Amino acid sequence: MRVHQSSPSTLLRRNAFSHCRYCGELMEYFDRHDHGRIPMVPREFPSARFPVQMRWHVLRGIALPGDGGASHCYVPHPAFCAAVDHPESSNKLTHARAVFRHRFEKRVKQGFIPALRPSDEDEVAEQHVEPVGGLRHVVAYASVLWLAPGKIEDLQCVARAWGTGERCGNAVSHDEGEWKEIEIPYTPGRAGQDVLWSGATMWVYALHTLYPDEFRRWMQQRCSHHTGGAGMDNDALPPQWVRFRPLAHDKFILRERPVQAELSTLTDTPIASIFLEPERTVCATPDCHNGSVAKVPKGWLCYKCERVQEQRERIHRQWVRRND
Repeated sequence: MRVHQSSPSTLLRRNAFSHCRYCGELMEYFDRHDHGRIPMVPREFPSARFPVQMRWHVLRGIALPGDGGASHCYVPHPAFCAAVDHPESSNKLTHARAVFRHRFEKRVKQGFIPALRPSDEDEVAEQHVEPVGGLRHVVAYASVLWLAPGKIEDLQCVARAWGTGERCGNAVSHDEGEWKEIEIPYTPGRAGQDVLWSGATMWVYALHTLYPDEFRRWMQQRCSHHTGGAGMDNDALPPQWVRFRPLAHDKFILRERPVQAELSTLTDTPIASIFLEPERTVCATPDCHNGSVAKVPKGWLCYKCERVQEQRERIHRQWVRRND
């Protein structure tokens, strides 16, 4: 089986089916529009039965949000996995989830042994990724953060070598990115309010300068010799990328500058000290480019960052009072 040249997806359909290790249901995987993968219930349903946020359609092998104007759509398996505690929903969804739950209980009675209970739907969606140990770096592209399968310099191509049929030994990275310090993303909800990350930063490997096709090669976890999907056999294993989630991946956060990061040093020269415009002070928040030409104290924050700082301090005080 081959992947057609016009398809952005490299996922062979014969290998797209898998059984959920948490509930045992059959799932069908699709490549997502944002370079990830999503497991679907392996059949289409009338779109009117499901809320808009649960509807997906497939175009040229790629899963896209919404029903695409069609009367039928796909729905993600994690939204109905019996091993996950789902929030309250409509009667239609409650009935459908009850059916999945009944089938799961029947499967357990017949001898099925589920994996340890997942923490959320994201963990169910990422079960195609084999367990990865050791240090893992975080990669940034546009506004999305991805957790890499390991250290950037150790990323190995997952395609099969044409000569041996074994996994390719080439590296994915060719030093296209650079290390940047960013603020740890805010996590919504009660759990996000309880963490003490106020103003904390982390180091990520930024790939913002890559063209989309080149970034797709990174997400496919392939070297430059195995770019694209046309005329190639299936990968030796699926790409090991997962969406970065601060609470779940806290142990992989780099809070100190990595050795690989090279910070540019500015040389003081007489020319550099000549200002044709009023001297501008930049906000003290990392990655914030707001500034002021007025005289401001050291550590000055712009009005936006000051408002965020006040909100975080208020949440922190509430958290401290609750735990006293």
